[in-house]
Amino acid sequence: MNKLIAAGVGALALWSIAAAQAADGSKIVIGLSNGYFGTEWRNQMIDGAKQQFEMYKAKGMAGKLIVQQAGADTNQQIQDIRNMIQQHVSVIMTNANSATALNGVFAEAHRANIPVVSFDQAVTSPYAINVTVDHYSWGKRYAEWLAKALNGKGKIVMMDGIPGHPAAEARRKAALDTFAKFPGIEIVWKGYGLWDQAKAQAVMATVLASQPQIDGVFVEDSMALGVMRAFENANRKIPTMTGETQKAFLEEWKKVLVKEPDLKIFAQVNPPDISRTALGVAVRIAAGKTLKPLENHTYYYPITTFVTSADLDATLAKMQDKPNGYFLAAWLSEPQLDALFQ
Repeated sequence: MNKLIAAGVGALALWSIAAAQAADGSKIVIGLSNGYFGTEWRNQMIDGAKQQFEMYKAKGMAGKLIVQQAGADTNQQIQDIRNMIQQHVSVIMTNANSATALNGVFAEAHRANIPVVSFDQAVTSPYAINVTVDHYSWGKRYAEWLAKALNGKGKIVMMDGIPGHPAAEARRKAALDTFAKFPGIEIVWKGYGLWDQAKAQAVMATVLASQPQIDGVFVEDSMALGVMRAFENANRKIPTMTGETQKAFLEEWKKVLVKEPDLKIFAQVNPPDISRTALGVAVRIAAGKTLKPLENHTYYYPITTFVTSADLDATLAKMQDKPNGYFLAAWLSEPQLDALFQ
């Protein structure tokens, strides 16, 4: 499932020695530092980690979970992590605001013999294990689908996440690299919707006022519904677009298909519950287990669920008892997590 190769494991060996001191699961304390928050995706991510932790606690595999939310303030996130180091937590988990800006405090954690597991957003520190999806490949998949669905030509807009965030920038680069291979594709606008439905809707309303022709939209997490509603409010035909596996978006997509049966949309899972997978890794490291070597210290969660109009009803059926803000969830099982370790 993941690509394992021989790699430098000095940090991992040190972590195993330190973590062995936490053999009693009830003494294991996990610190979780989240950056940007407030969107439904991030809320589900945090809730998933808390639910997963309660399962580990009930099994005697962990004792306490500390959650700190820094917002988009990278300096605050550094301070939150520094506080966790001072509290001598067993492992630090983080959804980082930057791929590089936290490297200094990760080095401090390493000197304190505290492992770091960065999830969702990958970081460049040699002292952190990344548990994430391959966001470049994820963005490339969307861009390739959009370009091919438009037969390689048309005017498109790009609505990206948060400037400077590792996942957003990786997806943005992947899209630009991909669209550059299609001479008939013209990017008439590109900008950011901050992974927020309301903000993306407001931004797209402004774009629509200045762009009389839009053939396609590259958009993703927590923003696709806002983009779709902006077109609807402007009485504009919804163009070929990428989307998201959020229940509210999928339901709106189904409604629009009644009026526009030829509408083309493609969505892929970006599981908020990557936090559950990362927590499973963190708890095992805290218990003294040693990860198998990972290329660039990174485990890429495999994306295998995709949605088109043909899959829409079946996907919605899986969500019938979920709230509108729910994103299709996926995480590694306990046996799959065990298989990542020696």
